Amino acid sequence: MKITSVTPILLGGDERYGSHDGAAEATDQGDRLLLVRVGTDEGLAGWSDVETFGPAAVPVLQGTGMSGLGFRTLAEELIGRDPLQPERLWDELYLATAYYGRRGVVMHAMSAVDNCLWSIRAQAAGVDLATTLGGRRRDRLPAYASTLFRKTPHDNAAAAARYVDLGFRGVKFGWGGFGVDPARDRDNLAAITEALPADRALMVDPGWYVHDGDRARVRDRRQTEAMLALLDEVRPYWVEDFVHPETPRVYCELKTEFPSLRFAAGEQQSTIWDFRRLVEEAGVDVLQPDLSRCGGLTVATQVAAAAPDREIVTHSWLTDLLHGYSLHFLAALPAATWVEFNVAQSVLSRGVAREHLRLDPDGTVAVPAGPGIGVEVDEDFVRARRLNDADW
Repeated sequence: MKITSVTPILLGGDERYGSHDGAAEATDQGDRLLLVRVGTDEGLAGWSDVETFGPAAVPVLQGTGMSGLGFRTLAEELIGRDPLQPERLWDELYLATAYYGRRGVVMHAMSAVDNCLWSIRAQAAGVDLATTLGGRRRDRLPAYASTLFRKTPHDNAAAAARYVDLGFRGVKFGWGGFGVDPARDRDNLAAITEALPADRALMVDPGWYVHDGDRARVRDRRQTEAMLALLDEVRPYWVEDFVHPETPRVYCELKTEFPSLRFAAGEQQSTIWDFRRLVEEAGVDVLQPDLSRCGGLTVATQVAAAAPDREIVTHSWLTDLLHGYSLHFLAALPAATWVEFNVAQSVLSRGVAREHLRLDPDGTVAVPAGPGIGVEVDEDFVRARRLNDADW
């Protein structure tokens, strides 16, 4: 079997990221969404979404590179290659793009390609992805609703109550300017915790930078400590991704001040080397590889092997393609506690899958069945929304 095409498909919409006044739900990246399709000469194809700056990733995936190793594009390296060797191809792509890649947009694009190759590998074997990753240990996972902080305590309480009514076992509120104004944070947390029953988990993702008035900035140490002191009163299941990604040791320092809090991180990191820093320098409790950013399933499996004593919960804030990949990866782990479920899907992210993954009454999401990841792309929707001249 040979790879015959690597196709980036940039979709366009008219929704803006954020929580909006009067809306029951927040919105993810509804203005641009990048999909990647890898095709083969035997008719098998893998699809992946990727959370990145899509317009920049398109030429990385399918553009014209330079003659020197380290300056090439992904399609140039992959066409004609065997798709059933994703780990080997990952290493070669890393070298092929090393002078302008190694992290960022290039690594995100590599992540999408890697996921596609693993899907093709499973399809070629006639099994689901979890089986290809080492064996399906579970058929469903508890889900937490992943959303954004609203602006007022009333709206946050209403959102929390809605997720409880829907059946989610946990809720994660994130970003939205949390961690700047302690009084506002206290009021919002009080409203959320009052709306959540004792048997539902709360996760908090303050983000590592904030919009403070008319500027974006990183919190200073004093603000971070004040924020954690407030969260220490609430004791969420975890506090996520609030340290600058280039200073992971700060997690370890803050852990000595707040030993009762559990810290989670990983959505900003790529490659096994970054995740080793989270384990060895940061000492975080929960690792959160995002399969559309970290380097794909090849890196995620390395993370699981390197950190068997850490809780692993993938970050999955995109379409049901990413949910599907995450569910299969988590289903193959020796232990798995949660799957993140993006309830803030835009028209773009909702429209990609022909049939949506759904929360069951017991608060779990089933791992999709069938060869590959078990999520079918609505190609008519994709063609109708594409902005570039991609075809397949």
